[in-house]
Amino acid sequence: MSKGIIVVGSLHYDIFIDSPNLPRVGETVTGYKWYPKLGGKGGNQAIAASLYPVPTTLISAIGGDDFAKFILDKLQKAKINTNFIYQLSNHDSGMSVAISNAKEDYGAVIVSGANLHVKTEALDNPDLWKNARILMIQNEINENTSILAAKKAKEKGLQVFYNAAPAKKINPDFFNLVDILLVNTIEARDISGIKIDNLEDIKNVSKELSKRFPICIITAGAEGIVLCEKGKDPHHFKGIQVKVKSTHGAGDTFAGTFCAALVSGKDITDAADIANKKAAEFISQ
Repeated sequence: MSKGIIVVGSLHYDIFIDSPNLPRVGETVTGYKWYPKLGGKGGNQAIAASLYPVPTTLISAIGGDDFAKFILDKLQKAKINTNFIYQLSNHDSGMSVAISNAKEDYGAVIVSGANLHVKTEALDNPDLWKNARILMIQNEINENTSILAAKKAKEKGLQVFYNAAPAKKINPDFFNLVDILLVNTIEARDISGIKIDNLEDIKNVSKELSKRFPICIITAGAEGIVLCEKGKDPHHFKGIQVKVKSTHGAGDTFAGTFCAALVSGKDITDAADIANKKAAEFISQ
């Protein structure tokens, strides 16, 4: 059986709004259109991995509301194993509202709901770990759940991929558990405390973060990405020029594709190159 990925992370019902501008405080802006989509970093990354394709299992939680069916339908259509997604009738599903402006910049507000109550008993199920090679975690669920998942994964011999987003101070418990760290430039700055103004700064920060984690990847939008392995010089992958429709979800597409490529036997450099191209394709669709 093919090697697979386990994602422990969030699920949201996203309401996405296309607007000429992001509203200022107290301002009402007339938008162009809105549409629902599956969101949450866990869900987005799981779909990207599954579409590579590799076998992908998601551990998460949804509420006892109408959003839950929409979320499950989207995941099942992407052929994700949803056996470990718990429906919590006493909680609302996670949701977010994202607004994208005419310059393709966006802002979002998330309400975590059931995501803060992801159950951990799945981690004790031996069937979960069969043929799995990588665990993916992020910062949109309870931190203790992610740490426990990472500890279990290391015991089982899996690599742990940590997308430290949204940005927050990294718990030192992750230092000995995480094999691959992924952040964008804002998160890299907030985590490292080092100012980032240009590509050289990004390279320097990636090298600094690689002292804590064996592999550090920083995504930098039009600048591309920088990958640094501990003890080596940073490797820059140039940004791919495309007509951007929206950057929302690009980082998650990169993450899921990168891990899927690794599971499929690609080396670190090839996996990063493949994921960089896939993220560019995603934002142009």
